Amino acid sequence: MASTTVDPESIKLVNEKLARKYLLVPLYHDKKVLRVAMSDPLNLNAIDDLRFSTGLEIQPFISTLSDINAAISRHYHLNEPMMDEILGDFKKDRYVEVFHESESSRDLSEQVKKSAAPPIIKMVDSILIHGFDNRASDIHIEPQEKGVKLRIRVDGLMRETKQLPKWVQGPVVSRIKIMARMDIAERRTAQDGRFKVRIGEKSMDVRVSSLPTQHGETIVMRLLDPKAAMIDIEGIGIGKGELDRVLDIIERPQGVVLVTGPTGSGKTSTLYAMLARIKKEEINIITIEDPIEYELKDVNQVAVNDKTGLTFSYTLRSVLRQDPDVILVGEMRDAETATIAHQASLTGHLVFSTLHTNDAVSSVTRLRNLGVPSYMIASALNGIVAQRLVRMICKGCREEYTPTGQEIRKAGLKWSGKKLYRGAGCSLCANTGYSGRTGIFEIISVNGAIKNLIAADAPEHEIIAAALEGGMTPMHMDGLDKVSSGITTLEELARVIYMAKEPVCPVCLKTVPAGTERCGECEAAKAAVCQWCGKGREEGWVACPWCAHEFAAAPLS
Repeated sequence: MASTTVDPESIKLVNEKLARKYLLVPLYHDKKVLRVAMSDPLNLNAIDDLRFSTGLEIQPFISTLSDINAAISRHYHLNEPMMDEILGDFKKDRYVEVFHESESSRDLSEQVKKSAAPPIIKMVDSILIHGFDNRASDIHIEPQEKGVKLRIRVDGLMRETKQLPKWVQGPVVSRIKIMARMDIAERRTAQDGRFKVRIGEKSMDVRVSSLPTQHGETIVMRLLDPKAAMIDIEGIGIGKGELDRVLDIIERPQGVVLVTGPTGSGKTSTLYAMLARIKKEEINIITIEDPIEYELKDVNQVAVNDKTGLTFSYTLRSVLRQDPDVILVGEMRDAETATIAHQASLTGHLVFSTLHTNDAVSSVTRLRNLGVPSYMIASALNGIVAQRLVRMICKGCREEYTPTGQEIRKAGLKWSGKKLYRGAGCSLCANTGYSGRTGIFEIISVNGAIKNLIAADAPEHEIIAAALEGGMTPMHMDGLDKVSSGITTLEELARVIYMAKEPVCPVCLKTVPAGTERCGECEAAKAAVCQWCGKGREEGWVACPWCAHEFAAAPLS
């Protein structure tokens, strides 16, 4: 009984007088059955009284007298001052309504008022409000040996916010699992759940994951703002020149458009922004996602479910019989999905999808490794967008400064002495100096030269050279442009992407050891260097692809 989780809402169903009379504690209820821990599970009078007072069927479980008395004292005597002391400055001034898909049309006036909610429910509500107010993407509840750590992820970085006492672990975990319609009696395996919550006038989806650990179940709640998907493609951080290239890629009537990057780099938001740009009444758009993160108006969205056989590849075959014009495949995970998607693009469909690669050109190699023929990739591919997310400098405390030599060396650059910007830290950004995030991009628009190289199984360095010649801006250059514009900082850029500090081959972008005459990867002759950053350059280049310095007409040095 001491380690059993108790649902706070079930406690409300049985008053303390009845619990002490029959020495019992309500554990949790599911539909029309209330599970109850009793010292005497054969006491039919107690079961009849419970059935009459709650209107539910009773399922008794046996427990010891000492455990039941301790549980009654704990769960029936949680008080507001105790919760206020634990939560400190957490806000508790808003009503939090939890509902599920089938209940989205409920009337607020019919709900139990917040003032009537038990303290544990108020505690969980306050945790959700705190995460919502701080723009958190995730809330972590992590049990430790002598307490419970509460952390939130803001702008991609974890931030510890509170240490909770150990005794709240069971009730809080139980409350969250009940909200997500998970099995609170099962604490030995990982579980997933989902619910919607309305805080004030704003709504958000919450995805819940539980995982058994050494000191108890850890809970992670992913907060998804449905309105976050309504961002315009102009607002995700793509420069004006690069935006024209992206629009050219996505406005073609057929082909494959790939968005690449690691988990959490904003790929889904970019895809939704692309769909929102091309969406119109005359075309049928169908998405295949795992899971559906945001709801898109006038778009048919399908959630993948491997347990029922609704895999990406199976669903994609079915979608092709639904007369789509545009298809979004959440991820090309296997050879079958990737091949079907490319075949669909060749038969007149525009296909959007994602891959997990470090840069744009690596996507071609990844597709080859998945088993997609090179000729099919060359014929189908419209373009590739690689991206990362960097934190933006807080506008409330942005200040000008001169970067130190150590910062410049860490970024692998030689700077002209130009002043940059950083955040001094203020109450608006929780003294971090950053508020919000934007994207840095590397965009390849597949032209004839690149198609020929892909079809001929050319190595990556040749495709990179063709992409640079076709106008591709390397990702770190896009990042440096945002640094010089005062959008982000050198420190943040170096945190998100690797800024090479060694001599780099201008053909394949691999490190060239000092003292060697040729690149060990592509055998290209060691090129002359940029006088600005010390990295390789070739005859005919008008600007350095690493530091963006424009070359003069002087001969190479």
